Amino acid sequence: MLNDLKVKQLKAKDKIYRVADHSGLCIEVRIAGTKFWRYRYRYLNKAKMLTIGQYPEISLSYARSKTMEYREQLAKGIDPITSQKNERSEAIQSSENTFRVIALEFCEKKKESKSEEWLYVRKRSFDTDIFPFIGDKPIKDVTASDIRKILDNTIVRVKKIGRGTGEVSASRVRQHLGEIMQYAILSDRLEIDPTYILRGYIDNQDVDHAQPVPYAERHKIFPSIDKYKGSVSTKNALKALIYSMLRSVEIRRGLKSYIDFEQKTWTIPIASRAEIKAGKRNMKKNRMHIVPLSEQLIDIIKTQFAAYPNSEYIFPGHDGVSIMGATTFNQAFRNMELHPITMHDFRATASTDLNELNYNSDWIELQLAHVKADKTRASYDHAKWLDGRREMLQKWADIVDNWQFSKMSIY
Repeated sequence: MLNDLKVKQLKAKDKIYRVADHSGLCIEVRIAGTKFWRYRYRYLNKAKMLTIGQYPEISLSYARSKTMEYREQLAKGIDPITSQKNERSEAIQSSENTFRVIALEFCEKKKESKSEEWLYVRKRSFDTDIFPFIGDKPIKDVTASDIRKILDNTIVRVKKIGRGTGEVSASRVRQHLGEIMQYAILSDRLEIDPTYILRGYIDNQDVDHAQPVPYAERHKIFPSIDKYKGSVSTKNALKALIYSMLRSVEIRRGLKSYIDFEQKTWTIPIASRAEIKAGKRNMKKNRMHIVPLSEQLIDIIKTQFAAYPNSEYIFPGHDGVSIMGATTFNQAFRNMELHPITMHDFRATASTDLNELNYNSDWIELQLAHVKADKTRASYDHAKWLDGRREMLQKWADIVDNWQFSKMSIY
């Protein structure tokens, strides 16, 4: 039998030779002086030899323990070489099928059909809440317990930074996890989606419906925006949203190509609204939403064009080029301590006030882009009453300007 000293003292010769230990284990000494542990055995009456590893990285005691493992496999009718190949194959497959690898593959495949924002939201979710916990774990080994811990940690993280109670963010994370799991199932790398069992795990808070901004609060809004320490783009975007009656997503996704200064219009393809959930920005010229621009809004947009010449967006995000973040507006209002006022509240405010001023309700509904069931009629209506809506929006912009001068709305 061998011991550590004997193994260490073995010297190279002019040809390969082996020295036996016991139970089929031996050490092979090569011409260059390197030493390898080998296991000799018979399987189905055929002599075979398996390499365990190189000495001294693989010690004598470890080589003996592996020998006992192989002998147990033989006793069960398993060929150790075949078993070793299967283990290596599984290890390679696991490294190629980690959650991170599959998630990035999924995003790459969706790159052409999804928007930059769609990709950005998911990659931020992966990097912040998911990859630190299961990024390097084989996707087949991710459990419902892993998912639950990720959701719990997301809620804690969001609460800690003061951006709400975290349930909405955690629900979004579960959605992103589910997308990857379903993709892995469709690509034959997973059998069961562990996010399915957690569908009802998060108790989402009731959604606050939009309501008009109270008169007593309106005088605070523009001065608060002017004092806000956020970017010029964010401050201008907030004002544009209030003046225009547009949705926050339409402000954020607004492209410079939508603006016609000569006609004083902002033309939004309705396809971009209908396909927001799918993350697409395809234009369908037969249906569009035409927004007449007030003088105040024209001034803001011209300022943005001059300030951010390299961006396709009217109101780019913090880098001055890419799309503004989905939570930027509401977070700004929290930082300005104007919460619980939300972006949707300004649309409700405009609708209420303009109806009280006896403006044509059809003009108001068109300005809010409430598309009718009759899509053909709606396509035509969006270009109707443009002059009347222009006068209405200019009146609304003047009303908004008066907010900062009085605690009551001045008409």
